[in-house]
Amino acid sequence: MKKISIISPCYNEEQSLQTCYETVKRVFAEHLPDFEYEHIFADNCSTDSTPDMLRALAAQDPRVKAIFNSRNFGPFRSMFNALASSS
Repeated sequence: MKKISIISPCYNEEQSLQTCYETVKRVFAEHLPDFEYEHIFADNCSTDSTPDMLRALAAQDPRVKAIFNSRNFGPFRSMFNALASSS
């Protein structure tokens, strides 16, 4: 089965993180059932509850990976970092 990697850079996304996760999960369940996927969240040193939420998502769903940058690298570097961690 082919695998697709979804990368979502994050910075203080506590209000939208769950919606992003659930939307990707629903799209794969409804429209791409023949594909495996991994959802990689790359956090840019968020100061809200985003890191805790990402840890919880990764603990409950093995398709979720969380990368925690030591500082805010911006979306482009963050996506490159996550791509390097993708399978």
